[in-house]
Amino acid sequence: MHHTIAFYNVENLYESGNNKNIGDLPFQGSRSWNLSRYKNKLAKIAKTISRIGEEETQKLPTFFGLCEIENKKVIDELLEEFPFKANYGYVHKDSLDERGIDTAFFYNKEFFTIEDSEFIRIPIFNSDGSRDYTRDITYAKGKLENITIHFFVLHLPSKRENNINVSKRIHILHELRKKINEIFDKDILANIIIMGDFNEDPTTTYLYQQLWNKKTIQELKERELYNPFENLYKRDLYSTFHEGKGMLFDQIIFSKSFFDENSKLRYSNSNVFNPPFLQSPDREKLGTPWRTYTGSRYLGGYSDHFPVYAIIENIK
Repeated sequence: MHHTIAFYNVENLYESGNNKNIGDLPFQGSRSWNLSRYKNKLAKIAKTISRIGEEETQKLPTFFGLCEIENKKVIDELLEEFPFKANYGYVHKDSLDERGIDTAFFYNKEFFTIEDSEFIRIPIFNSDGSRDYTRDITYAKGKLENITIHFFVLHLPSKRENNINVSKRIHILHELRKKINEIFDKDILANIIIMGDFNEDPTTTYLYQQLWNKKTIQELKERELYNPFENLYKRDLYSTFHEGKGMLFDQIIFSKSFFDENSKLRYSNSNVFNPPFLQSPDREKLGTPWRTYTGSRYLGGYSDHFPVYAIIENIK
């Protein structure tokens, strides 16, 4: 049986109303966020997720991760949308992020049983020594048809202000690698999947240095990881754009076990999900995501990122 694993940066999915969270007040004020726009976005995000991997598996994604989602209320209302009703469980906790946005992991309860979860809060600091509050990494462990899988969902600090956040991203990945090593210490053949918005392209050197990725499957050794999205990037497939430049910040990374001949869970393929309905109707921005906002101007689209996904197969 084939299963879809998807990841989607949903671009500031805040609830509507007079919420007092730090992050969403400017969003609701300057951008005139309201109930109608919120409901429209929920429907659009639900529609998108329900279509990811549909051609390959003929069913809803078994797993998906989201980032830039505000809180439990938003998650619950998203799951009330028609495609998801009663099918999904999730792992989420409010983080200390300054924008009030979080990561979350979702799983289809028909196929996956959750066993453990953790919210990994890694302290990071600015150059003046002050604390910088960012998103937690969401960790989930469970069984897919009696096979254990470990998931990490992350959203690394953004590229901004001459890329001052590089050292923060490196530190977070370094700490994440320690968590991965702890899993491998207990099970050298562990099935591990890391998904998220890395705010770097898959060819970035420090991704290899911190996560021990290999450029080819043939190079993989114990404890090492493989990022299939590097090949997509080299084929000019992108998940987001800035000033006309394509980037593939959204990625899904796999442990060696998914590529072993004797494994019961095997990697099949991966892609960027960018059908026409997700693309900007603006002729000057053809092929780019149809955003919800550009600055403070409402465009009514889905997100400033395309989702990405991978297919795995359970070999029985």
